[in-house]
Amino acid sequence: MSQPVLFNSRGERVALGPEVGRGGEGVVYVLPRDAQRVAKVYLTAPPAEQGQKLAWMAAHAPPGVEKLAAWPHEVLHEGRAGGPVRGFTMPRVSGLKPIHLLYSTASRRKEFPTADWSFLVQTALNCASVFEELHAVGHLVGDVNESNLLVSPRDATVRLIDCDSFQIRADKRVYRCGVGVPLFTPPELQGQAFGGLERTPSHEGFSLGVLLFHLLFLGRHPFTGVFTGQGEMTPERAIREFRFAYGRNARALQMTPPAIHLPLETLTPELARLFEDAFAPDAPRVGRPSATEWYRALQALARSLRSCAQEPTHKYPQHLPSCPWCQMMATRGVAFFGSPQNTAPGPQGFTCTFQELEPLWTESQRLLAPNLLTPVAPPPMPALPDRLPAELQAEVDRVRQASVAMLVGGVLATVGWWVVMLASARVGGLLLVPGCTLLGSASVVWWLSRKHQRLPVEVAEQQGLLRQAEGALAAAQAEAERFKEELQRMGDRARQLLHGLRAEYGKLQPEFEAEQRRQLQHREAMQREQFLRGALIEDHEIESIKQGLKSNLVRWGIESAYDVLKEDVRQVPGFGEVRSTRLIAWAKEVEKGFRFDPGLAVSEAERRALVSHFLQRKASLRARLESEVAPLRAWSREMTKRSGELAAKLEEAQQGVMRATLGMPAARPAVEAALKPPAWEDRRVLLAMVLAVILGGVVGLVNRTTGTEEPVKGAPPPAAQAPEEPTEAAVLPLDCLAREAATTGAPVLERLAAGSRLEVVEEEGGWRKVVLAGGREGWTGPGCWSPP
Repeated sequence: MSQPVLFNSRGERVALGPEVGRGGEGVVYVLPRDAQRVAKVYLTAPPAEQGQKLAWMAAHAPPGVEKLAAWPHEVLHEGRAGGPVRGFTMPRVSGLKPIHLLYSTASRRKEFPTADWSFLVQTALNCASVFEELHAVGHLVGDVNESNLLVSPRDATVRLIDCDSFQIRADKRVYRCGVGVPLFTPPELQGQAFGGLERTPSHEGFSLGVLLFHLLFLGRHPFTGVFTGQGEMTPERAIREFRFAYGRNARALQMTPPAIHLPLETLTPELARLFEDAFAPDAPRVGRPSATEWYRALQALARSLRSCAQEPTHKYPQHLPSCPWCQMMATRGVAFFGSPQNTAPGPQGFTCTFQELEPLWTESQRLLAPNLLTPVAPPPMPALPDRLPAELQAEVDRVRQASVAMLVGGVLATVGWWVVMLASARVGGLLLVPGCTLLGSASVVWWLSRKHQRLPVEVAEQQGLLRQAEGALAAAQAEAERFKEELQRMGDRARQLLHGLRAEYGKLQPEFEAEQRRQLQHREAMQREQFLRGALIEDHEIESIKQGLKSNLVRWGIESAYDVLKEDVRQVPGFGEVRSTRLIAWAKEVEKGFRFDPGLAVSEAERRALVSHFLQRKASLRARLESEVAPLRAWSREMTKRSGELAAKLEEAQQGVMRATLGMPAARPAVEAALKPPAWEDRRVLLAMVLAVILGGVVGLVNRTTGTEEPVKGAPPPAAQAPEEPTEAAVLPLDCLAREAATTGAPVLERLAAGSRLEVVEEEGGWRKVVLAGGREGWTGPGCWSPP
């Protein structure tokens, strides 16, 4: 095909040199007369609007844009100046490589052999800077993808190409970008035609986020993961449904990251938040992070990077406790950085002995036995006196004497009452009256003496103090027991954990030596793996697998023949049974070219990887030991402090018990004897006396009642008696019993009190018959009328 005849806007013919590149819409040629520029010539004349867009871009190039992008320099016309637009000239970009060759692990080893993660972070930072500059003048890249950015292997400089597809804001007019890649297109634009669509910085914020994610996560796509639900989950569908596979809500969205992946938490919290915001369901409404925000967060990440102590090619943020690359190498056996040719200084050997832990271990054992303070033993308790003080004893004696007098008076009164009721009122009165008098006066003295007695009050006060002190002592002792149990429990847990870590530490050296032997025994498998990893899919022509499908494989971490044979290719969108079979057949064909070299020892990279892995485990175990010992220091100090506080409590409580005990007026037996009431002050004794009085009254009443109801024997009915002669009344000098007959054995009719005036109706042998109450007659004995 012949080259078209092209002219610039000044009418000068532009000669074309050899072809240096070809795409879907045009060819790039060298300009023989301008080594700094090249010409892009469209295969067919573009629409007039595209020509106007290129003319505006060439005339309004932002200052310094040539350092950022292959910006159109001059429009090329076919046939003559002003003729149909067929292309444009632009700065020649040399020495730079497509950005996907950097973030793809297998191609990075070949194209960027010295690049570590800090290089990828710097590249991401430069990408954000380029987008920031472009957005500042109102333009957008539009068709963001892994093919329109180039990176310098020397300094991570980034340049944009395919600038003719940019969305350009020309004064009041917007030249839209009519193309796009679904894997870089935000959810709200998925499935839409790009021709009439005006993109916004928020839309491009999603595309930039995907590009930066590719760089920081080594080619992984943020929406490519393992779908745990039903059906096929393509990346395009995951984007439409906001299924961010690395986000905090990934599990709720039925997504998990691939088996080998860098966690989102590896990044700084601010940068991780920007990815969450860029891919969140509400991002279309509230907007996405700007290029400036991305730039600042990446700048902070770049400043926070540090080198791994075990492997110099490993860089990671300072907020992480350990190297994530060593961890993935240990758990997954994948070395993302470094190459077999890497001769940078690194760990040369591995040794692990208990002597290295001895200071830390000795300190931990000392801390687990803290210097606990114990209470000072109290002095022997002084003996209390066996007797009460004289004043208190005198008060006790007065109460006792009054109590004895009460007893005597009560007994006399009770006996006198029985005598009155059953025998003679006169004799009974001789006992009853003095007894009641003694009882009453003694009761008053007893009550007043008890009221003013100091011993019960003093003893009650001291007993209250003693109970309080003993309660405080019991509480302090219980707290001390709980403290001992807590100390024992926490100490046992720490000892168990520390012994477990120490045992694990002791296994490292034997495990390392066993792994060294395994390396030697499996040299053929290792050589085969290295051979297959060197066969990149990108470098081979495979039937029906074009560049787009190769890019999908890279996003799923399948970059080499080794990955094809190890991973399940059918999980990658676009790879059904036929393509998967062809790809596997290619990998097996590559494998046939492997030849084992028995004389080749384990490679330096493999040896260093093994040493780094065990050094990382050693450092991790030591860090865990130190992390356990560090709180033990504070714990030991706290236990010592608490033991001192408890010892002070116990001493104070013991002293309180001693003070309360010594405050007693005398020893316990003497106090108890003084306070113990006599047996007769018992309520039961008092009740017995009351019952005796009541019983005596009841018996007396029964006797009187019995005498009233019985008739007087031999007494004729009143109607049958002859009229009696008048008799004179006599005064009874003594208490007496009136009987039915003039004998002492006759039944008693009535008890007569001394001083009673009686009518004597008959006398017989010293016995006198008198008229009783109610008209009855009874005989009174001779002794009743004899003067005392």
